[in-house]
Amino acid sequence: MSQSFKIPDDFRAFMRQVAAKVDFGEIDTAVGDYALEHECGRGGRVARDRDVYRFTYLAQDGSGGRWEIELHEQEIRDIAGGLLDEVPGTLLAEGTRTSRGEALLVWGEYDDDALRVRTLTDLAIALDGIHARAAHEPCMVRLWSPSDDQAVAVFHGVDCAIYVVHSFAGYGRSVGDPTRSDSFELVDHDVGAVTIPFADLVPWRVARPALLHFVQTGTLGDSVILDGSIPTQLLFLSDFDRAAELATRRPPPFDPALSSLPSKVPHGDWAKRLITSLLELQLLEIDMHILDTVIARVAILLVQYGDDALDAPEPAHTLAKEIERVRGVGALFATGGDLQIALRRTQEPPTQPHALPFT
Repeated sequence: MSQSFKIPDDFRAFMRQVAAKVDFGEIDTAVGDYALEHECGRGGRVARDRDVYRFTYLAQDGSGGRWEIELHEQEIRDIAGGLLDEVPGTLLAEGTRTSRGEALLVWGEYDDDALRVRTLTDLAIALDGIHARAAHEPCMVRLWSPSDDQAVAVFHGVDCAIYVVHSFAGYGRSVGDPTRSDSFELVDHDVGAVTIPFADLVPWRVARPALLHFVQTGTLGDSVILDGSIPTQLLFLSDFDRAAELATRRPPPFDPALSSLPSKVPHGDWAKRLITSLLELQLLEIDMHILDTVIARVAILLVQYGDDALDAPEPAHTLAKEIERVRGVGALFATGGDLQIALRRTQEPPTQPHALPFT
């Protein structure tokens, strides 16, 4: 039943951000419940060809309940401008899954080996970076949803095994190819040595959307089958919720570039080679006093756009624009095409020539 929703300050700030995107024409792809995100809630267009938006609002102190609000673009502008103080809304029933903070991703024992997740884009970047790292060595991460559901993901090559250790929907392991009887071992800072059957691995193209779905709903969706069991070494992890994990370290950053990811994923070295090449060709001007910060930012951009930019001009053009916006970059003189050539030349470290003996 529709009720009167009095506009709080944080929701008005959210609407100012949305109104700016609408007015600058940056809203076309913002379709879906998680297309637009803010500390106080999320939302997006109901459909691409309509100017109706649906938002979910959660009071920061938990006392205001969870609301669902539908707004037209003009109403969004009126809220942003302070012309509307209340709108119709639906107070969601008690018992719906509620957030208790931000999602959390942990991949190591140090303070910066973790990320507090505010947007699905940041989570996707972090997961893609860790997946790229797994091409060199297997690794394990722990992922908590805002509702304290917990999953463990083990990355190996181009595949990933997922273990749901705590969820309202139950626990279990991902089901991959049952004909694979071999296994591999990795050492994790929390679990120690653990053996992972290859039969638990599923392709990354399947695991990636399942992990993003898990953060939103506490389930992996329909693309991953769980068999209702998990390795015994992982059972104890269900006793440690997100608050217990956060109590062991300083507050993790929200920004992937401020975490340890740029130094641990292969895109960090790629960013160094790319920036060095552009500087040598005099296609880039940067503040050398914050060179490491620029490299970290570019590394995250390479995780997000780099692979696509190698083969397509549009992502290369987008990447060039994003690099220009990085703090510390004075000017980028490279076009999208120039940048694409530089990306291809610097993606892999240079090989050392070996002299051939004459016979």
